[in-house]
Amino acid sequence: MFKNFLLTILIILPMAANAHSPLSSSSPQDGETLDAPPLEIVMDFKSPAKLVKAELKKSKSNQGNGFLGGLFRGDDGEPIPIGESFLMSMNKRQIIPMPSLADGHYLLSWRAMGEDGHVIKGELNFIVGSI
Repeated sequence: MFKNFLLTILIILPMAANAHSPLSSSSPQDGETLDAPPLEIVMDFKSPAKLVKAELKKSKSNQGNGFLGGLFRGDDGEPIPIGESFLMSMNKRQIIPMPSLADGHYLLSWRAMGEDGHVIKGELNFIVGSI
């Protein structure tokens, strides 16, 4: 009985995680180092979604980049205003205009809602310049 339950969970969990993670690509990519600051962040979803929240922070250190840093990171970033004009539009491609960014480590935290009403969230780390 327990084996059947465990098998069911192991089969369903990856399918559920995949269904609620429709981000297929982004520019810049997560973890990418850029020579010049981006003028915009482009997020391509597998199906239409609308961004309901997006926050950009400049890290005070390189802490938070990579898997382990993300687990132990505190809320130590300097908020960068990015406006809200791009929010609440249902599209497969979301474009977030960027202000002028200085060299440093950045973290974009976002939350979106799919066509089916499910909330999707994620983070995108990128570096501007050679730190």
